[in-house]
Amino acid sequence: MKFDFKFNIRFVIITLIVALVVVPILFNVLFLWESGWSRGETSDWFTLYGNIFGGLIGGFFTYLALLLTFNDQKENKKKEMRPRIDIPHQTIEFIDSDDKFNFRPIMIELNNIGGSIAKNIECTLTLPNFDQVLSALEESKENLKIDLIRSTSGLIPNASRKGELDQHIDFRTKKTHLIVRDDKGTRKVSLGGVYKAYDAEFIGTCIPLLLNYEAKTQYILEHNVSQWINYIVKNRNYTYGSYNEDELFNFNLEVKYSSVEYGDFSDTFNLEWKFIGIWAEDSQLKYKYVLKSTKVNNQEKVNQAS
Repeated sequence: MKFDFKFNIRFVIITLIVALVVVPILFNVLFLWESGWSRGETSDWFTLYGNIFGGLIGGFFTYLALLLTFNDQKENKKKEMRPRIDIPHQTIEFIDSDDKFNFRPIMIELNNIGGSIAKNIECTLTLPNFDQVLSALEESKENLKIDLIRSTSGLIPNASRKGELDQHIDFRTKKTHLIVRDDKGTRKVSLGGVYKAYDAEFIGTCIPLLLNYEAKTQYILEHNVSQWINYIVKNRNYTYGSYNEDELFNFNLEVKYSSVEYGDFSDTFNLEWKFIGIWAEDSQLKYKYVLKSTKVNNQEKVNQAS
């Protein structure tokens, strides 16, 4: 039984009015009416029916209190048992090597800290500081030995309305390529184009950590974004006073998932880089960062299971 809070309040108020006002008035009117059939004193009948009605009213409110308590416990259990995706803070190492273009993909760990399976997980990536990063890279391009080539993708006509040029889909605008130059200033390698927003990517299902603490799923960052970050981390200026925090993309990651029993859910996380140091190990430099995660919303969608 699903209990509506506003309905409960109205129901309780109406019941109190009936129990404390309407019933006593009717009770008094009935005993003022001389039927000729009653025996004994009027006070005796008042006492008898007063006890009966008092017991009924007390029992009703006891039942109502138990019903509300049961409903509250049911809602709390639902919150505990529903799937709940979380992205913890993560330490990520970037290893410098002789091959400057040998990149390891950046993977973002997703944990299910709820009590049931999170199904059909999909992630949508956007870069909220896209324009700030491009501006910072333009200022540092001589030190980083890069060139930025900005472009706008063409417009794809809407096939359902051929001949109407004003009807179109604006498909992936603000694309920017990063080109790495060698010491002589010659363009050498393209690290690909990066967009401000990407399409949703399906990544599967995740069982709760309560059942298996190793059961985690991962979102592999879009390839070109990962390449940009790897290159910038290994080549940026770490000198005190010259270090520019705006050179790395932050992420907004919208995570949608569902549960057979509890419905559909959508959480959005903001992920920001925090540099924590450089280590030398086995003749290699390791650049360590923390990818800090903040949940910015938590929305249960309308098609909840009742």
